[in-house]
Amino acid sequence: MDGPTTRAARRTHGDLRIRAARAWTREHGDEAPHLQLLASDRAELGRIAEVIEYRTAGSRVFSYGEAANFLYLLVDGLVASSLSLDNGERQIVAFYWPGDLFGLAEDGHYVNTAEILTPSTVYRFPIRQLERFLIDHPRIQHGFFIKAVHDLRATQRQLLVMGRFDVSRRLAAFLLDCSGHDDYFDQPTRVLALPMTRYDIADYLGTSAESITRAFGLLEGQGLLRRRTAKAVELTEKLKTYVEM
Repeated sequence: MDGPTTRAARRTHGDLRIRAARAWTREHGDEAPHLQLLASDRAELGRIAEVIEYRTAGSRVFSYGEAANFLYLLVDGLVASSLSLDNGERQIVAFYWPGDLFGLAEDGHYVNTAEILTPSTVYRFPIRQLERFLIDHPRIQHGFFIKAVHDLRATQRQLLVMGRFDVSRRLAAFLLDCSGHDDYFDQPTRVLALPMTRYDIADYLGTSAESITRAFGLLEGQGLLRRRTAKAVELTEKLKTYVEM
């Protein structure tokens, strides 16, 4: 397996964007999609970061229990945060999309494993240097806090979805979440390009890949989506109503 490639951060740092919130639908248009970073903010963050490129799916950014010396910002690609259960199965607890920060820890150690699902590029920030930057930039520190609150809200909603919805509604809610990412959802055609496999979706929704396949068929049979290819689906306007029933 090829290892990651480390190189100097880009001079312009134009790709250094931090998502401010996870949107359920586009009704949250009043929420700024990214933290407001000045050119000087980007330059300073770029100076303390390394840019790391992962080209092989399955590469680990960090593992559960490792010393948490870095915080990561995903530039492009997709990362899964997961835990290994006692029975050896994998439970994905979050997907990280372009603009997401990940690598928060407890007692100085990572609480999950972060794994590359598609070729990805990340900024890697040393924790101590990032802490000093945030102390000197309270406006951005506040933005980090607000994002943490949004992520907590998303986690609480995911627990509700897992506890109350059947597999088809879990899948529908997940697809709606994915449609909030412009890198993968084309608004005019309403086509969502799924970067993860059905095994990944199953590990996130707490079921099997076979159940996910059946759920796709059920949603398509009810006219809630149309499968274009193996990993591209067209979402109809009725999908959100189905989730909220």
